[in-house]
Amino acid sequence: MKNYQLTDQDGNVFAILSKEADKPYLYIQFLGNIKVEDVKRLMSISPYDFPKELRCPYILSDRRKSTGNLYELGHYIENKWSASAVESGIRCIANVTSTDAASIITSKDLESRILGFEFKSFKSLEQADLWLVERAMHTKY
Repeated sequence: MKNYQLTDQDGNVFAILSKEADKPYLYIQFLGNIKVEDVKRLMSISPYDFPKELRCPYILSDRRKSTGNLYELGHYIENKWSASAVESGIRCIANVTSTDAASIITSKDLESRILGFEFKSFKSLEQADLWLVERAMHTKY
């Protein structure tokens, strides 16, 4: 498995992308104090532009080791990014929230507003993994 690191404007790693051969999803681990603009920059990369081994219609977004209020990002995902995500083949995103209340509330709110692909929030990595594996088993991509 190869990891790909993305850095913010200050040169700090804010996201690590990886794809294990035995997992049906792209794993994105967010680190540190996340800024909305950095996540938007990540989301602006088409999955087709990712290295071949990272291309996948299922994503596990892990925010357990990050902080930052991403409320504004929810509106961006709903109104601007979700259509291009569907067009590029995204089917499901499991989002493991950090423990701060703002992260949990923002993720739960987004669950009810996303159209075109499934988006679900989880408190544990294990729950998110099980959900995505189940989804992938029932869907051909």
